[in-house]
Amino acid sequence: MEQAGYGKHITSTVKNLPYGEIIRTDDIARLLADQFAIPYDKARTATNVKLKRMADKGEIERLQKGIYCHVKQSIFGKVTPNIDEIMVKDLTVRNGVKIGYQTGAALMNRLGLTTLLPREIEVATNGYGLKLPDGCHIKLRKPEERVTDENWKYLQFIDVVRDLPDAHIDAQQPELILCQFVKRQQLDALQLIFTARRLYPAKTVLQLTDLLMKGNGDINESASG
Repeated sequence: MEQAGYGKHITSTVKNLPYGEIIRTDDIARLLADQFAIPYDKARTATNVKLKRMADKGEIERLQKGIYCHVKQSIFGKVTPNIDEIMVKDLTVRNGVKIGYQTGAALMNRLGLTTLLPREIEVATNGYGLKLPDGCHIKLRKPEERVTDENWKYLQFIDVVRDLPDAHIDAQQPELILCQFVKRQQLDALQLIFTARRLYPAKTVLQLTDLLMKGNGDINESASG
């Protein structure tokens, strides 16, 4: 009866996870251990068995060892979430806490700095050593320091500035675009500079300082015009 209770709890936990969210064996096992006050190793064994059975029945899809995703049935057959989208989400937010951010050419495209849309999505994340499922178009980067809710926007912006000289930029006024982004995100200019001085090469600090000064001048000019 106890084992049956474990299975029901695991099934309920999985079904309550939103479509498009990673199903991790570790996470489910921890919840099971807490719920039934059993050792984690015992909970993990039960979770492994149950998730495998659910995958064998087609209720969930196994992406790699310890990682699954939801499955939907449509008129065209079995449908699973976009693997890149769910992995980016999992690599940037875990249990409601920020652990990473998008960077690189895909971010520059989103910001309007370039029309080039790369195949790979670059993610700087605390989980930079993780093995990604086959079929992912994600490149992992080690962040300059551990990513938190407080620092990720600053690290993300400085990464863009650092990568700017070697990027394919076709926007008319990239400095203006970036400074407008600073204002929208309510980033503190001094904190940007102090963070860059602490973690990035002197060349990046100089690029950042020049960009902020020139961009703010352009913003003031546009406002007065």
